[in-house]
Order: sequence, then C-alpha cells, then structure tokens
Amino acid sequence: MIRKYADQTDWGRIVQKQFAVMRKHTIGFSGAVTLMEILKVREPLVKQYGGDRICIADDGYKWLQHFPECAHYTLTSMYDDRDRIVQWYVAICKCHGVNDAGIPWYEDLHLGIVLLPDGRVFVQNRDRLDEALERGELDKGDYELALLTADQVVGEFRAGSFDLLLMANKHLQELYED
Repeated sequence: MIRKYADQTDWGRIVQKQFAVMRKHTIGFSGAVTLMEILKVREPLVKQYGGDRICIADDGYKWLQHFPECAHYTLTSMYDDRDRIVQWYVAICKCHGVNDAGIPWYEDLHLGIVLLPDGRVFVQNRDRLDEALERGELDKGDYELALLTADQVVGEFRAGSFDLLLMANKHLQELYED
C-alpha cells in the first residue's frame, strides 16, 4: 500500500503552495481538514471524463481535503481560481492518520471516485485494485473493503445524502478565517 500525504510534498507539478491543517469536531464531521492553495504549477493538470476535459490543478486553484474519523476514504474538493468546485475526488483507503509534523496521510487502496457537479460519477483504477490483489499487495479483506466503501459513497452521492460535500464550502471559509 502507498501512503499519501495531504501536503503533496512529492508532487513535482506544484512549484509554490500554501498549506493549512484544521481539526474539526462538530455535528456531522469529526476529523482533519486541510487546504492546499496552489499558487504556481509547472503546468496545469487536465483530466478527461467522457467527452469533457476538466482542469483540476492550475495557478490559483485550491484543494480542500477531508479525513473523516472512522471512514475508509478521504474527500478532496477541488476549486478553480474563482472558488468554483470543479470536481470532488474520493480516495478509498485502508486507514488514515497524522504524522509527527501534523500532516494528515492515508494508506491508498487504489480505488478512486470522481464526482462531478453535474452529477456524473467515474470510478477509477478498478484494474489497479484487481492487480494489487493478484500480486498479493492487498489481502481479500482490504479488496472487499475498497469495493464496499466505493459502493457506499456512490450510493450516498446518487441519493443526495453524501453530506460531506455540503460541508466543503463552509470548511473552506473557516480555514480562510483562521
């Protein structure tokens, strides 16, 4: 399993950024929330979903990441340079925590879900999940956890009950105020 960090220190695309971490314990959410303000990139990151090309990282973009306690996922809300949501990305993970420097991390289970504001859903990297099981990098329990968690998230999104999406803008404002 790969451990990934919220501050994206190993991502060479970002030239300059600001990064903040906030702990939240409120009704509806308990866990870590991070904000990475992307000040300068080497080149924009554009993804293709169906027939649409969507820029998810460029100068002035923001990534707000939630690490909800007791959940097997993280949620990254990606905003453009005018604070409009461009996509949400759900990383399915075995667990997450915080290192000694206070930076949240997660152990990636390969499976990811792209949620677009227009309601479209794209489950990504199912092939990588299957290959990790075949190579013995994941056991059957982790594999089934990834699939179950992904199904749960997609179901909640389609039913309009994935409440963490509704909290993103509020948490973004709270991080600005701090």
